This record gives sequence, structure tokens and C-alpha cells, in this order.
Amino acid sequence: MASAQPSLLPTEGCSLEFGIGPYSAAEVTVEATGNNDEFLNNLESSLEFWKANDFTSVWVHVPTSRAGLIEELAAGVSGKKNFGFDLHHTNSTMQTIVLKKWLKDDTEDKIPPFATHQVGCAGFVLNDQNEILLIKEWSGPLSKRTPTSQWKMPGGLLDAGESFEEATCREVFEETGVPCEFESILTFWHRHGLHFGKSDLYYVCLLRPKSHEIDFCPVEVSAARWMAIDEFLETQDHPLIKHVLRNNFQIETSGQVGNSNRLTPLAEMTAGAVQWPNRPPHPTYTITAKK
Repeated sequence: MASAQPSLLPTEGCSLEFGIGPYSAAEVTVEATGNNDEFLNNLESSLEFWKANDFTSVWVHVPTSRAGLIEELAAGVSGKKNFGFDLHHTNSTMQTIVLKKWLKDDTEDKIPPFATHQVGCAGFVLNDQNEILLIKEWSGPLSKRTPTSQWKMPGGLLDAGESFEEATCREVFEETGVPCEFESILTFWHRHGLHFGKSDLYYVCLLRPKSHEIDFCPVEVSAARWMAIDEFLETQDHPLIKHVLRNNFQIETSGQVGNSNRLTPLAEMTAGAVQWPNRPPHPTYTITAKK
């Protein structure tokens, strides 16, 4: 769910300054210092104001310096006044804990949970000799780590606000030292049950290298190399790379590539944009098939 800065409203009749948040919400940011009892007393009267003025919910952003408030705001805390707030998420950038309370007792709580997915990307870096850039990672504790056995594509998670183009080229460069140009998205997977209960969207992006010189990061990567596709198919079994070769390039067995020109995908998702009037364009990726 997108996080928007609340627009401040006149607060006449309300004990707390607040803004308008998502879903017709009153949104309150707690000061980094202050008296907890005073804030809670003001919150109690403010809740009545928001209910009377038809707000659907309340969001409270609590800085870590005021974490003691959480105990009294959260639902189900024994021995404390129960304000009935639920923990929604933490904001590591602002160092706040965000709680919410649905005010419409006669209707279903319509606030969606916080982000359920992480988004990652891998670079399918293909040069003019039909070699792909591959890495091996490390396994085990730092003092006894060993190289992983499987060659894989370089990649990682997108940073907040980063595009697929930016993230894939950044990850490849950080891990291998090879600068690249983004061409398209080839495929993606959607899987569930990862750490912290998250789901995962992982995009494989076609990149063209600007250099062939490898200078890999020894902290994250144990080895990196260019490998001919024919050699890969003869010696390796990475299922995602094989999926891309089979479905995007119709290459399944060693010897199909040989000395041919740089492979061209039969289908790929190329970058475009969708734009509403008076709004910035949204990057949009659409399947295009080669004729």
C-alpha cells in the first residue's frame, strides 16, 4: 500500500493536530518527545471527534523514542487502557511504528494489510558471443563459508523507488563489476512462504553488457564468469535459466546456438508508459512478439 504524506487540516474542536490519510482516515504523527499521559488523554477525546465527523479510521505514527505508547495503544494489552489499535507496519526510513484503528463498528475493516510482497530482479546478461554472465555465491557462516555449487544469474531486491532498469543494472554491476544496458523483461515468478511470511515477485531482465571485464564483489560473490549457452546447457541445470532459454529463445539442448548471431527473444516485455492527464507517466511493460 502506498504511503502518502497526510495533508494537514484545521483541527478546531479536536485535541490533536491531524491530517487526512488513506481511506478517509485521520492521521496523527506523535512528536519525538512529550508526555505520554497527555497524548493519550488528547487521543481519547480526539477519537470521539473523528467518529462524530465520519472518519473511517485513525492512523498513529509513533517514533521509536516514544515506543512506550505502543503498550497502551495496542489492542489486548492486559492491565492497560485498551484503545483498540492494531499494529499495521514499521517504517524503517522514518523510524516509526504505525498503528491503525477502524472507527466504523457497524462495517467491515477495509484497510488492507501492509505490503505482502518483496520484489527482486535478475540480470540475464547476454553478449554478442551468446555467452551469459553467471555467478556463484557463498554458503555458510562467514568464518567457514564455501562457494555454492550452482551457477546463477546476478540479481537482488529492488530498493524503494527503483525501477526494474535501475535495479537490475545496479545489482549486476555491484556483484560483477559489469556495466549493462537494460533491454526488456523476459519472465517473472510469483512464489509464497518466504522469510517473515512474505511472497516474492522475481523478474528476469535481458541486459546487454557495455564491457566484458569482470571485477566481482568478494563479499557477496565467490566466482563470476561468462559461459557460452551451449556449455551451460551441457553442464548446468539451473531451472530458471533453462526456463528462459526454452520459453523466450526456444533453446533447449546444447549445440543449438553455435556461432549464430546474438540470440533475440521470441517474446519479451518492453518498457513503455501509461499516463493520465496532468500526472507523471507510470512505467508500463507490455509483451511484444518478434515477427
